[in-house]
Amino acid sequence: MKIGVISDIHSNIVAFKACTKYLEEEGCDEYLFLGDYISDTPYTRETLDYLYEFIDTHMCHLLRGNREDYMLGQQMDIEAGISENIWLYNSASGNLKYAYELLDDKDLEFFKSLPISFDYVKEGYPTIKCCHGSPDNSRQLVQLGSDEAKYWLEKIDCDYMICAHTHFPGEFNYKNKHYFNTGCVGIAIKDAGFAQCMILRDCVQDGKIVWRPEFLKIPYDNHKVIEDIFSRGMYEKGKWFVNSNIQILLTGIDHAADMVSLAAELARKAGDTTPWPNIDNHYFEIASKELGIPEYSSF
Repeated sequence: MKIGVISDIHSNIVAFKACTKYLEEEGCDEYLFLGDYISDTPYTRETLDYLYEFIDTHMCHLLRGNREDYMLGQQMDIEAGISENIWLYNSASGNLKYAYELLDDKDLEFFKSLPISFDYVKEGYPTIKCCHGSPDNSRQLVQLGSDEAKYWLEKIDCDYMICAHTHFPGEFNYKNKHYFNTGCVGIAIKDAGFAQCMILRDCVQDGKIVWRPEFLKIPYDNHKVIEDIFSRGMYEKGKWFVNSNIQILLTGIDHAADMVSLAAELARKAGDTTPWPNIDNHYFEIASKELGIPEYSSF
């Protein structure tokens, strides 16, 4: 039995197709998709259309990530007319708005249909708790070896848990339970030019079936992705956040969360009470320069 595990595609159809090609060639029997299908790179429409085709022709089990939750939240804010929460084309929310405007009703209904976690159950094999963030929160970061990881391994009623969201692949074992993180397909940290995914293989140990992970790094054309960020107009719509994503794609260095936090802190210290997502690009520019995020004017 081979299970291909894919997460955090982040609209990167180039990396996504490289992974599925490899996993198909390896003869995977089933696939787990752990969310964050969209945002951060410019291929939202192509990614979802390809995903729909893939799940129609393969045995797949899917959940939604925090990015899909963001999209559903934006839909509700727009329908409710909560103008202060509507995304703008700026460094705070332009990256998300770019993805949202490429969605249609089918996509949003698809996101709604997905759980934030599920149990993978197959007769004769150990059950796996599958999550994006944690079993009850798509945004929770469950880092390898963390107290959160220990908490959830103690709490779940099976011996295996797979999460994503952190973009750090690896394995953590605790009290005879096993936590695997598949890493990130679309904007992999520390692995510029590679997409991270995983194969789970069953094997027999001490007379019982267990799961063994194989953590993969699949090469793809990251330069094409960056070129299309510019050619498709994504860059100017999310300026400094997009600069951070380009830095990850080129170098594997990730300052995105620190940039957002620092920009908010700079605004607070300046006495600027403008609510998110209306925060001025100026604060993102200062934060980016302090953190060493380059300004990529072209590629």
